[in-house]
Amino acid sequence: MDKILLILSTTRKSNKCVKEAVEIACKENAKLIILFVVDYEVPQKILDKLTEEGWLGGKPTENLFNAVLDEYSIQGKDKISEIEEMAKNKGVHYKSIVRKGKFVDETLAVIEAEKVNLIMVTRRKRSGLSRFIFGSAVAELKEKVKCEIRIIDE
Repeated sequence: MDKILLILSTTRKSNKCVKEAVEIACKENAKLIILFVVDYEVPQKILDKLTEEGWLGGKPTENLFNAVLDEYSIQGKDKISEIEEMAKNKGVHYKSIVRKGKFVDETLAVIEAEKVNLIMVTRRKRSGLSRFIFGSAVAELKEKVKCEIRIIDE
């Protein structure tokens, strides 16, 4: 196994998944590619639902959308730093990537560019409302990838 892709996003940052990916990379002497996707769809769907339900008066400005994306970017960089430190301590070679866009599209682009052998991603238990708002990006990803994918339920 040459390359392991650990996929993180605004809603997928499981310590269990991170730990397992680092351990596998260490054991297999594989390169760990840490991908954090700042998913444009998450804040847009949240803002759309809050507006639709009357929680936000009128259409939110672009400033609110950008502020949410900026916060997600900061959280992503913090999480990546934590994982990089963990990888260094285990002697794991790594590469970190931050992408902004749609979760599935950005993930598929990185999978193609990096030619990974194994994908590690978290699937969280979610409420009916969450599934209604966001759908299942992990299920969509699973259908579209050709390499092995390990879905870690949290």
